Amino acid sequence: MTEFSPDAAALRAALAALGPGRVWRPVHGPDGTLLAPGRGPGPECLDAYVAGLDVAGKTVADLGCNLGYFAFLAARNGACRVLGCDSDPEVAAAANLLARVHGVSNVAFTALDFLAAPAPERFDLALFVDFVGRGVVAKGRLAAVAAAAEAWARREAFFTLHPVYALEALAVPPDVLAARHPNCVRDGRFFVAEALAGLLGPEWSMRRLTDGRLDTGDASLRTKTALLFTRNT
Repeated sequence: MTEFSPDAAALRAALAALGPGRVWRPVHGPDGTLLAPGRGPGPECLDAYVAGLDVAGKTVADLGCNLGYFAFLAARNGACRVLGCDSDPEVAAAANLLARVHGVSNVAFTALDFLAAPAPERFDLALFVDFVGRGVVAKGRLAAVAAAAEAWARREAFFTLHPVYALEALAVPPDVLAARHPNCVRDGRFFVAEALAGLLGPEWSMRRLTDGRLDTGDASLRTKTALLFTRNT
C-alpha cells in the first residue's frame, strides 16, 4: 500500500475511528500489511468457510459484510461483481476505501439494513456469513432473514451458522420458539437449519457443504456448518 496516497491515509484514519470493536475480520493492505487485526480467526480459518462454494462468473451479495472480507474473497475466486451491505455507514465507507486501495473495481459497498430495506436487485448468490446466531433467533428475526434470502438471491443463498442450539443457550422461552418454528424444538434443542429450511419452503433445496462441520482448525468454530440453499425453479 502506498503510504502517502490519499486513499491509504483515509483508510487508516477510518479504521482507527472504527476501533477494534467494529472490525470483525482481519484487514490487509495490497502488500499484505495488516491494517487491523479484527476479531476471531484469521485467513487460514476464514477461507475454509467458503471451501466448495462456486462463485465464478456470478453476481454476489455479501449481506452483513462488515469490511468485506468475504466480498473480496468472492472477487478473488472469480465472482464478476460483488455488492457488500452493512448497516453501519462508517463501516461501508471504510470498505469502499479498502476497495479503492486494493484497486478492485468490481466490489462495492453500501450502507443498508437488508432485513428492512427492499433489495435493489437479485444476485446469483447471496452470502449470509455468520449472520444467523443467538441474537437473530432470540429476537425472532429468522423469518426476516429467510425473506431477505428470497428477495436478494436469484439462485443460491449461502449461510454459515450453528445448525443446532441447546435451549439453555438461547434467551427465549422454548414455547415461544416452538410457536414460531413448529417441529424445530425437541429434545432440549432448537434446530436452526431446519427452521430456516422450513421458512424458505419447498422452492429451495438445502445442502450441507461441510458435512455438518467447518473444519477450520479453530475449535470454537467446529460446530458451525456451511449451508447452500438452491432454488428448485
